[in-house]
Amino acid sequence: MKKLFHLLAIVVISMISLNASAGVKAFLDRKDVRTQETFTLTIEADFNATETPDLSTLPDGIKLLGSTKFHQSSNYNGRVQIQLGWKVILLAEEPGIFTIPSFTLDNQSSQPIQVTVEEPTNNFSTDDKLEAIMLKSELSTESVYVQEQLVLTLKLYRAVQTQYSKLTENLMIEDAIVERVGEDTQYETIINNTRFLVLERRFAIFPQKSGNLTIPKLVYSADVLQPGSSGYGRILGRTRPVTITTEEQSIPVKPYPQGHTGLWLPSQALTINSRWSSIGEKIVGEPSTWTITLQGVGVHENQLPELVLPEVDGIKWYPDTAEKERKINSEGIVGQRVERIAVVPTKAGNIQLPEISVRWFNVKTEQYETATLPSQSISVKPNPNQTSNTSTATTTSTIPQTNTGTNDSPQVITRGVKEYWQWLTFLFAGLWFITLIYALLKKTSSVTSNQASSSATLVSSPLKEQIKKSLMDKNASLTYQLLIRWFNQLQGTQSFNDHLQAIKHSETRDSLLQLEVSLFSQSAKSWQDYELLRKQLNVIENDLRLRKPSAKKKPLPELYPS
Repeated sequence: MKKLFHLLAIVVISMISLNASAGVKAFLDRKDVRTQETFTLTIEADFNATETPDLSTLPDGIKLLGSTKFHQSSNYNGRVQIQLGWKVILLAEEPGIFTIPSFTLDNQSSQPIQVTVEEPTNNFSTDDKLEAIMLKSELSTESVYVQEQLVLTLKLYRAVQTQYSKLTENLMIEDAIVERVGEDTQYETIINNTRFLVLERRFAIFPQKSGNLTIPKLVYSADVLQPGSSGYGRILGRTRPVTITTEEQSIPVKPYPQGHTGLWLPSQALTINSRWSSIGEKIVGEPSTWTITLQGVGVHENQLPELVLPEVDGIKWYPDTAEKERKINSEGIVGQRVERIAVVPTKAGNIQLPEISVRWFNVKTEQYETATLPSQSISVKPNPNQTSNTSTATTTSTIPQTNTGTNDSPQVITRGVKEYWQWLTFLFAGLWFITLIYALLKKTSSVTSNQASSSATLVSSPLKEQIKKSLMDKNASLTYQLLIRWFNQLQGTQSFNDHLQAIKHSETRDSLLQLEVSLFSQSAKSWQDYELLRKQLNVIENDLRLRKPSAKKKPLPELYPS
């Protein structure tokens, strides 16, 4: 019965988490904005709004260049999700601090956004000889600690028309884990009276050992159309191939601070907060959902540690599986770990919940700090149903057991029947849920078996052969980076976790997740499933090929297309 209650508590948590309210949000594609640069404001609503945003309220100094509307819907577990929005192109005309106002759609409003526009800081002077195509790379800092995030920003400047553009997509660095950060951003800027289209691509680099980290050259290649040629220039031979590269860079990686012990969690900022599904007093025996969110700036979501809850007299914990999420901002990756716990009081009164703390290392101040969720007291009321049942049970037990007392029998029988049906209702609800899970697992197992039999016909690719070799060499870090490249080749650029959703075999999927965790978490066990993964490569490839990619891979936008 305890396991059944645990299962039902998790169902309650899942239902609550799916009950999200509709809303409007607005955000910018980037926060590093300079004068005479364009940037994009996105306004989104997750419902069918009948109104349009009022763009006349934009502040002076920010010029509206144009806007486009988009609309898409998707079906998730039978629930239709709507995304309606507008892409607004803005031009920063002068430096200063500006507030993008809130936008109201059908009585729901977004939050205002503050944006700072600075003077141009391009590494170009009026004496520089500007090329028609330039490639620049910037690092977010001059040195990092082991497992600290380093953001590499690649900027491509183009002032001429190009075709068949290619820019480094999958960056591999020895002794480091590299991930693309968000989508490419595109804007225009003016340098020395020349207008350039700028494309920015960002990578998050997590060094895995101390010493010097070498960042290889990044490459851009394209066909440049000659003046006066049309979009058929390549066919008519009126183009010239161009290849440019950045300089190789080296950055020092510092080891753990002297005397370090325990969890190593380098971050720019770490916060922990919580909220309850219901406000006010709790009731004995009735679950409430306590959601605790741990968030780190410049932290991969798998670096965030599991929260350990101590035993508390009068409380039973029923934690759900933690959700790992990420956001993207100007600092790079912002990792989140969301823990949802069903809290069931077992006695009335005031109960003190413990303080929860996480020790981390502030890479800005180079000092250890502690993020703390303060201890809190909850008030628990007796359950009136339990009190009534207890009283009835006490009364019944004091009645003499005689064969002639006919008036007492109906009361005892009625109570017994009521309890019987209550427990039976819970039992059937639990059995229905377990049957549903079993059916889904059985279906998944069947699909996996069928795919395994057909995957033998898949043609081996160079990347897959490299993965096999790295598995034979038992090189977990290299295997992980090769897998990212292979997955992106099969499915388009997505996060590692997004690719894992396409893998049907649960043991393989869990193993790959543990591979990622082992590389980012100091406390995790070393990954050893080399042979399992080697045997499952064909099945993985088949799963990824069968699933339709969520979005088509976008080529580099051409400048001034014909």
